[in-house]
Amino acid sequence: MSNFMNGLYEILGVPFGFVISIFYALSGNYLVSIFFLMVIVKLCLLPSSIKQQKSIAMQQRLQPKLRRLREKYGNDQQRLQKETQELYQREGFNAMGGGCLPMLIQFPVMIGLYQVNYHPFSMVLRIPSAVVASLKEAVMPFLTETEAKSAFRIELYALQHWDKIDKSAINGLTPELIDKIQLFISKFSFMGLDLAHTPNVKNFDAYWAIPIITGIIALAMSVYSLIRQRKTNPEIAKNPQMGCMMLFTPIMQIYFAFLFPTSVGIYIIMSSAISFLQMIVLNHLYEPKKVLARTMVDETIYRRSKENNTKKIKEAEDK
Repeated sequence: MSNFMNGLYEILGVPFGFVISIFYALSGNYLVSIFFLMVIVKLCLLPSSIKQQKSIAMQQRLQPKLRRLREKYGNDQQRLQKETQELYQREGFNAMGGGCLPMLIQFPVMIGLYQVNYHPFSMVLRIPSAVVASLKEAVMPFLTETEAKSAFRIELYALQHWDKIDKSAINGLTPELIDKIQLFISKFSFMGLDLAHTPNVKNFDAYWAIPIITGIIALAMSVYSLIRQRKTNPEIAKNPQMGCMMLFTPIMQIYFAFLFPTSVGIYIIMSSAISFLQMIVLNHLYEPKKVLARTMVDETIYRRSKENNTKKIKEAEDK
């Protein structure tokens, strides 16, 4: 499993590293580069989010029919499932509603970003592999025994101990590369927080702000979603599992924020904040009542157009 995950990290890290390196070359700021990546991901997911919002409206429209099916076939689950699927087909409703796509896309993004964050020299700055290998050797004397065994984090450690490293011991390190690395390090922070540092659950300090903010945004999104569901689909909202899910998501977000470097935590915060704002805007633009009203108008126009065409065909045949 470890070999599989390592291979997955390396595969996904290549394209994301390439994209972030381009954004960094354009902006000169790593955090801005992550923001650009987040915007691209959100734009890719926007059609799916709109589809999901429309699906919620359609689901509300079908609730009376679904309720009648449950009353009629409540004791026969197999028949109820069959009738429900047939209803969905007649109404052109997709029960998935595009809801899985955001999660499927976010997963490789997080893995790719995780890989890039731990390899800033090779993946963002595009420093030759021979120089990076020599740099890793040069930082070893400054690492603890535990840190030295964590090969995955060596580049981050080199970033943190850059001032202590003997530059002359690094093969192929030119003055141009030194300037490039020092410029990167000088901007590898946010509001005094080192982006390479991982928040420590055992050490309460300023870095705890990242998991706390992450959890607050996730909880706000969960509460907002639950309130919306109570309005659009009261029966689902009464499910006791909804309350558990409302707490589960923020807890998982906080957990991940303690696992990853601060830069990844800030990405999660930016992504969650934009998702929350997008959710509010889409709920306003595609409010279920508005969507249903537009759908009814479209269906009325289609039905009348079909009736007129049928009438014209019949009149032509009579002539």
